[in-house]
Amino acid sequence: MAKGHMRDRGNGKWQLEVDLGSYVDPKTEKKKRHKKYRTIQAKGIREAQKALTKFVAEVTDNEYYEPEKMNFVDFINNEWLPKCGRKRLASTTLENYVLYLETRILPAFQFLRMDQIKPKHIIDFIHNLEDEGMRRDKYKDEKRQEENKKKKLSSSTIFYHYRILNNVFNFAQEMQLIKDNPVKQVKKPKVEHKQLEVYEINEVIHLLECLEKEIKVPHWQIIVKLAITTGMRRSELFGLEFKHFDHEKKLVHIRQALTYTKVDGYQIYDIKKGSQSAKQRDVVISEALLAEVKKLELHRKKERLAAQELWRDGKHNFILADMNGKPFNPESLKNWWERFIKRHGLKYIKIHALRHTSATLLINEGVHAKIIAERLGHANIKTTMNIYAHALRQADEIASQKLDDALNRKNKNG
Repeated sequence: MAKGHMRDRGNGKWQLEVDLGSYVDPKTEKKKRHKKYRTIQAKGIREAQKALTKFVAEVTDNEYYEPEKMNFVDFINNEWLPKCGRKRLASTTLENYVLYLETRILPAFQFLRMDQIKPKHIIDFIHNLEDEGMRRDKYKDEKRQEENKKKKLSSSTIFYHYRILNNVFNFAQEMQLIKDNPVKQVKKPKVEHKQLEVYEINEVIHLLECLEKEIKVPHWQIIVKLAITTGMRRSELFGLEFKHFDHEKKLVHIRQALTYTKVDGYQIYDIKKGSQSAKQRDVVISEALLAEVKKLELHRKKERLAAQELWRDGKHNFILADMNGKPFNPESLKNWWERFIKRHGLKYIKIHALRHTSATLLINEGVHAKIIAERLGHANIKTTMNIYAHALRQADEIASQKLDDALNRKNKNG
């Protein structure tokens, strides 16, 4: 609680003082009192008292900021998180931002005020992220945990830290707490796109054969097949309802996504048509897969009739849901996938890599990148070109070789 004091300096002058608490000096790392002073002219003690009351209200008002005294950590917790993070970011994105902030960013900048953070501090931070021992993954296996300590952060993870800092300082600049965003003056970390871990066509065939043995979990069979044939994202797969399938036109309408966080719980949101990250789209699927969807839908109707109470009054009818219609936690797909891979002795790739597998198979079949971008829901074909540059280059080399072979045969025959 801010406290106000005043001192009579004579000749009608009064010194006003407001004690705003303490802060940590970044140079000495010692606590110091944060005080604000003002000298005024007043006819007497009553007028001075009124001026002090106004001064206290001014410097403690919610809209009053003193950038030279605002600590980075205080800005994150009191300004950015409630006014930007929770208002402007998707719940899953915010959850990731907070994880990175708490793990590495806040500890690195905890003793600095907002105005003290310069491009050099950002550069040093990014440089330190490239060292060994920066990973914080936790494993129950002690040997694996020890091995993990020696690994470095990926270039994409390092860039993600840069992205978070840029978001934070953009907001601080928007609030006019700082004049310039120091992150803008730092060169973006280069992201090295590694060759994607995907299944080859023969491995996909074997995977589908293994799926047929999973008769007790038809919903997972359908979801994995959809992931491979349509390239849908996990949140899109979990947002799928039976109403999104058009059996006559053999289409699946990708219109919504479902996410889950500990703070906000289940979030269902429409995919925006003009989104920069994902697009609404219709994707053609096979009659065989549609038949499986229809069979599951009939089974779910029986379950809904038997249910005593439906989740959210039965408003949604998800493919991935329990008997009462409550959606599965999105992490459940990852857990099931890992058990499935181990059970059948398949090569391990992440569940998200099925999306990459879908794109790579299409590329190898000579499908144009624009069509692939539409199926994957990329807002821009450049995204597709960047992510699958290696696969596209390989396909281009194969096409070039085939053309050369054809021309050589023609020359020999001629």
